[in-house]
Amino acid sequence: MKKVRLIVVICAMLMTAAPVVALEVEISGHYFVETFNNSNQTLSDTDATNDYGRMEFMAEPVFKINDNISLTTQFTALQGHVWGQPEGNSVNYNDHTLTSDFEAWDIYPYRTDNPSNLEWKAAYMTLKTSIGGFIIGRYIDTPWGTGLGDNTLSHGKNNYGKDRIMWVVPTGDFISGLVLQRNDEYDQGIEKNDADYHKYYFFSTYKQENWSTGLLLSRYAHKNFLNGRAMRDIQMSYAGYNELADAATTARGIYTGTYAQALQLAAPLGAASLVQAAPYDATASATLDATLGSMGYPGLDLYGLNSAAISAEGAAAAAGASFRENVERRSNLKIWVINSYFMGTFGPISVEAEALYGWGEIEMDETRVWEGKSFDTIDAEAVAATVNLKYNVAGFTFNAGATYVQGDSNFDDDETNSVGYLEQSIDLEHGFLLTSDLSELNFTLGGTDENGIPLGNTAGARTTVTGPAGYASYWGGIKYQVLENLNLGFLYVKSKADDAPKTNAGIEWDDDHGSEYDFTVEWAVMDNLKFKGVVAHLDAGDYWKAGGFNKNVKDNTTLYGRLILEF
Repeated sequence: MKKVRLIVVICAMLMTAAPVVALEVEISGHYFVETFNNSNQTLSDTDATNDYGRMEFMAEPVFKINDNISLTTQFTALQGHVWGQPEGNSVNYNDHTLTSDFEAWDIYPYRTDNPSNLEWKAAYMTLKTSIGGFIIGRYIDTPWGTGLGDNTLSHGKNNYGKDRIMWVVPTGDFISGLVLQRNDEYDQGIEKNDADYHKYYFFSTYKQENWSTGLLLSRYAHKNFLNGRAMRDIQMSYAGYNELADAATTARGIYTGTYAQALQLAAPLGAASLVQAAPYDATASATLDATLGSMGYPGLDLYGLNSAAISAEGAAAAAGASFRENVERRSNLKIWVINSYFMGTFGPISVEAEALYGWGEIEMDETRVWEGKSFDTIDAEAVAATVNLKYNVAGFTFNAGATYVQGDSNFDDDETNSVGYLEQSIDLEHGFLLTSDLSELNFTLGGTDENGIPLGNTAGARTTVTGPAGYASYWGGIKYQVLENLNLGFLYVKSKADDAPKTNAGIEWDDDHGSEYDFTVEWAVMDNLKFKGVVAHLDAGDYWKAGGFNKNVKDNTTLYGRLILEF
């Protein structure tokens, strides 16, 4: 409540400045509730139905100082709150599977639900000058073109800030600009230096009444990058550490319980001194067992149990040290990305198309060997493209399209040809289950592989198996406007991995993701109030068998509903 009052006070203070600066305040935003029901999100025959609801409030106050200056802000409350989940409840995410912040790739193995949260997401000033417009601050990002290769989280969350300075120059039908964006900053303080993550953009768009096109040139300079092999080693060493830590806890618990039992049994026999010595002396342990045996009690082997507990704790400690060493492995990512799009409507036909090409290198802080060749630099090169066509006639909209995102599942050699290795792509969605992060299956669909790495859908980051593997998909659909405020739709999606992974034994996975069938309802209930419903079914392909690790793959059906109030 104190934070809410603080916001009110800030707004009130700004409003009192009206006599000096003609301040206007416009507030937009949304509040929604959404529900999920997944019949089998891990696609296994042992999975239970996953059923839960969430909510979010978002407000975007814009303070117009004068005709040339404005301040745009955004904050959320109750974001991601799962109905019925206690405040501050820490939940181990995906059974010890690591998640990341998608930018610095820091490790966050736990998530906490805090329904009383209130978080500022953005604050930036917009300046109109004689040499163009400037946007300075934490920006509310939007997808470029169709969204291919973008991760703006455009569903309203804006979780991953875009701290930037942007210069925009409109010239006739062209809008061009430059962007300096800081994704991670390590120059502040003395612990780390010169390990920042910056992005630089040049963009230019050309707009006509019914069509537009654009070109984006990007430079990624990430001096704290976690390369793919290091990421996998972290994930596997963390999973191994948890298994060993659990085993150590169990071994120590068995020993502690047995020791207490030994003291209780030995007291009437006057053998307490033997119990105290037995955990550290094999002879004393054997003598104690013989003494207990003469009274008809079973042997306890305190020496063996304590030795096993010490050994298990040592193995867990070593695994923990290995995990920490892997976390420190960082590289220098230097890549260029060129990205162009075209979007237009010509009579009843609409077309959206986009292509990107990325190239550069990753300088590692270590030397590795692949097929007899030593290297400390990974060459990066990858392409992606998408096209979507629509045809409108008599209340019907027919659409068809295809997407190709190049993949590379080999993290051990001296090159990568994976778009997902370099940039997560979650804004391009054709298929609620296979390609959307809105379904929340980008880290959980299909469970894990034999190393405990989550499979996830194509919107997953490189912490998943599916994200770096890339994909090729095509789709066809139809939408019918039943009433002015009601649309019904159907979409069929077929997808396969571009570069299917391999098992530890070198067996290549099947590349078939399967076929998806989506039925959608879009209903404008009243002004500012909308409902969206999805019934999505995945006829799971053999890809999800993970090369034979997951033997019994079952289909998944998801029911999703969102009621959103926009203002």
